[in-house]
Amino acid sequence: MTPNRRRFLTLGAGTLAMAMTGGGCSSGSSGPIKFATNPWPGYDLLYVARDKGFFQDAGLDVNLVDLTSLGASRRAFERRQVDGCGATLVEILLAADLSGVRPQIAAVVDYSDGADVVIGQAAMSSPTSLKGARVAIEPGTLHIQLLSLALARAGLTIRDVTLVSMPQNVMPAAFAEGRVQAAVCFPPESGQLLARGGKVLFHSGQVPGEVVDILVFDGDFVARRGADVRAFVRAYYQAQDYAARHPDEAHAIMARRENTSLADLRDTLKGLRYVDQADQARLLEPGGPVERSLIHLQGAMIELAQLRERHTLKDFLMARELLAARGALA
Repeated sequence: MTPNRRRFLTLGAGTLAMAMTGGGCSSGSSGPIKFATNPWPGYDLLYVARDKGFFQDAGLDVNLVDLTSLGASRRAFERRQVDGCGATLVEILLAADLSGVRPQIAAVVDYSDGADVVIGQAAMSSPTSLKGARVAIEPGTLHIQLLSLALARAGLTIRDVTLVSMPQNVMPAAFAEGRVQAAVCFPPESGQLLARGGKVLFHSGQVPGEVVDILVFDGDFVARRGADVRAFVRAYYQAQDYAARHPDEAHAIMARRENTSLADLRDTLKGLRYVDQADQARLLEPGGPVERSLIHLQGAMIELAQLRERHTLKDFLMARELLAARGALA
């Protein structure tokens, strides 16, 4: 599998237009729910829900719009070509900053559990050693989030390092040649850096619940069709439960969606942790993992001029009462 497809944020407008079907998003109180996804196991459970008839059983007409990157999903969401999308905190912040939509978190579906790493030279002992270092990073990806979390652990900021932009597949060579002293990455390149003498200085398992994937809807859509959003999220959890009880069948559906083998899919699953309905409140509580990550992330994005304004987690939970917390957010 190529897990980097989850994080890369570029796609041409022509590809997006081909992916979209049926014109703009639904309006009023009826019509299909259009939800954009990119290949990633956390979102693939939506395809389990579709194929097993869970959406239909809930009385929903759901159109899952297949896109190839998070950036494409965000742009479709900003243009109101879809009602919701799979996202990370990066996309939520950008959508709120760049468009008139009000992203509202319906559910946290998973979090990275060790797959994302900051790797440094063998002589480095901790994130503190990153001060003054040249750090390889893929622009416009979750790399900035993990790096900001690692630096915060050491009392540093993004200004304490020199960022070197490059595609992730170039990082192993750059590291081996000494052009960078550290890199933010994930498999398979993380394994290549370790084979070249690198050392893991920080990984996403050290910040459980902070590097998250989310189901997000526009606040206006939630106001019109909150009951449908609740039903959508319940169908997702039904698929999550089904996958836990019938992993072979569910994983086969997910692997087809990913266009990958079962072995590669299951290897990717080792690096993430699904979030069940009961754990939503803990992750989203004031001062909790998601809010802590949001603070570090937007601080870094503002310093890099990728974001204009600061937001609070509450900005993205304004529709919480409309989602009837016990129905969609436990």
